[in-house]
Amino acid sequence: MIDKLKGSVSKVSAVKCSSYKSKKVENAVREALELIDFEIKPRSKVLLKPNVVGVFPKSQLEATTNPLVVEAVCKILKEKNCKIFIGDSPFTNAANSFKAAGLDKIAKKYGKLIIFEQNKLIDVKNKNAKYLKKFQIAKIVKDVDLVINMPKLKTHKLAKYTGAIKNLYGLIPGGMKQRLHLRAKGDKDFSELLIDIYQKVQPELNIMDGVIGMEGEGPTSGDAVKVGLILASKNSVALDIACSKMIGLNPKKVFAIKEAVKRKLYPNFKFELVGEKLPKLKFKKPSGGSGKTQKLMDRIFKEKPIVCDTKKCVKCRLCEKHCPAKAITMEPYPIINAKKCIRCYCCIEICPQDALSLKK
Repeated sequence: MIDKLKGSVSKVSAVKCSSYKSKKVENAVREALELIDFEIKPRSKVLLKPNVVGVFPKSQLEATTNPLVVEAVCKILKEKNCKIFIGDSPFTNAANSFKAAGLDKIAKKYGKLIIFEQNKLIDVKNKNAKYLKKFQIAKIVKDVDLVINMPKLKTHKLAKYTGAIKNLYGLIPGGMKQRLHLRAKGDKDFSELLIDIYQKVQPELNIMDGVIGMEGEGPTSGDAVKVGLILASKNSVALDIACSKMIGLNPKKVFAIKEAVKRKLYPNFKFELVGEKLPKLKFKKPSGGSGKTQKLMDRIFKEKPIVCDTKKCVKCRLCEKHCPAKAITMEPYPIINAKKCIRCYCCIEICPQDALSLKK
């Protein structure tokens, strides 16, 4: 899904938005869409896919797509008499996650909330996939006229960066997301799996919440960074190229982007910027790094094992419950079995208390 002529690069708009004040956000979103010449068809059925993740008392603002950004899009859609669905499949309890993210009220006000694993599931086949020749997604994804992908600007312990492409991993329902880590271990393999999904679900519109982002131990345990931008593109890859470059990453070294270009889902590593000039930021990278291969990750893990801060841990057992490799036991705090651990970092990502981390 490349703008205009085949082989051309896509537009990426950047609009200043200094805070999460309703009118500022709405104006920024409207301008971002105008700059990329995106028009919403009247009376369309539209699915908004924000980044919800879970319940994180200490980092909810920078970990999830802000509800005011979602509401701004809803207002624009309502002007076109669109039917609105807001959906995701969070790591933790879905109802609590949407409530913590402030999206339950937005969905009730403007449309309908969809928890993907509670929706009817359909099979998606991809003969060109490397890992997911067949997978399931919620039927609503195929039933709507338009999917609007709404990621949050963050670093990611496994994938280096999480943006438009990575946000589509949330289309995979329920605990299947964790189990897929067993099939694609390591940054490179996992990124290839992400592109398997992207090959079959390519949103026509992507809107990035970059007002406040997250650096360091992303996607849930990092530090807040005020960036002050709303960004948009018709192409997920183009948006990720722009945003990864903006935060100090080389897009050619972000495996998901590299794999998308390799599979000719995007022509190159360029994009056409419209609107504000992108700032040159240097987001702190996650500690340890993920490594290119599982072999390298195993070596890194010997030097930097995952450890638990018992002063922070409340023994909620979420890490144990969601570990795809069943590598965690409670004694009474989490103990990670180094031989079983596949370094997917799901345990670190899901911990609401930021109690798990790589040993310094």
